[in-house]
Amino acid sequence: MKSVLGFMTLHQEAEKSYSTEIAKRAGSFGLTVFRFCPADIQPGTALLKGFVYEQDEWKPSLQPLPAFIYDRCFYSKGDRSAKSRPIAEWLKNRPDTVFLGKGLPDKWAVHQAIMKDSTLSFYLPDTAQIDTAKDILPLLFRERQCMLKPVKGAQGRGIIALSLSGKTIEAVYHNGANKKTKGFSSIEEFEIWMNLFLKQSTSPYLIQPLLQLTDRSRYPFDIRILMQKDGSGNWAERGRGIRRGYQGSFISNLGSGGEALSYEDWFQRLSRRQAYLFHDDLSTILSKLPIVLEQSFSSLFELGIDIGYSRDGSIWILDVNSKPGRQLIMQTQPDQKNNLYEAPLAYCKHLLAKTANADQEQ
Repeated sequence: MKSVLGFMTLHQEAEKSYSTEIAKRAGSFGLTVFRFCPADIQPGTALLKGFVYEQDEWKPSLQPLPAFIYDRCFYSKGDRSAKSRPIAEWLKNRPDTVFLGKGLPDKWAVHQAIMKDSTLSFYLPDTAQIDTAKDILPLLFRERQCMLKPVKGAQGRGIIALSLSGKTIEAVYHNGANKKTKGFSSIEEFEIWMNLFLKQSTSPYLIQPLLQLTDRSRYPFDIRILMQKDGSGNWAERGRGIRRGYQGSFISNLGSGGEALSYEDWFQRLSRRQAYLFHDDLSTILSKLPIVLEQSFSSLFELGIDIGYSRDGSIWILDVNSKPGRQLIMQTQPDQKNNLYEAPLAYCKHLLAKTANADQEQ
């Protein structure tokens, strides 16, 4: 009988094409894929309503809790998220379920964990928590620019860039691909608006310097590296690409109007010295970062690591995502598609063998 890999999403149709491609390949790994939502667990029975992939289609099925779960739930403010999140946490804490990766906590906790490493801390922008507008003003007065990030934000949502000119403050933020600007003619006016914004926000905020992360044409960009564990349980890079925003923007996320570009094309434009230094620093980051995070938090399966490269040649760890997308790598390195679809299966098979060996030793 084939072992079951549960593919868990917040909504039934979420990431369906991704789960389908994984399910098509599952048989080669001795696995079956069962797609389900945490909210669909049957009270009192521990049975799940979901879909199993058979004969090239998804068929409704009532199944016991799968022994292995790939968590692809993305939570928001709605009722379904409020209902699903505690169920997902309950599943993570059950001794009879193994998650491919249990994920990372919020950005502040991740920042603090990386700061403990003397090597990696060098690549982190100065970061602090803020509670009120007065926590923002010292950095804004000193640097004339700064960036505010939600602790629980994703995909560039909620990020605000602030700039000070005289006594006038300008706040720039994104609503999807659209850039919005709000001006304040006095510090007092800004404080009133900012305090109200922070009070109403569903997430605490962090403050950082506004780094100059633009290319020669003044387009904002960053480098995304996708790392996953392989069939031996070791970290492996799956691909890397460039996300470039539009001129006048300050973020490069694909969901905020950014575009996917080839990493190789960008790298070849660096001077020999720039290329050497960048490669050396990036190798250091990629070799240490996954290990440091797993030492601080639960086990992980995949990471999307966002790297900034400023105009002065400085390299920055901008963000680390434990539920990364694959769109950038699919577009810039289409030859990696099969590897991306097989990766969860190969790692699940590794965990299955590891669990079986542990049972035999008992």
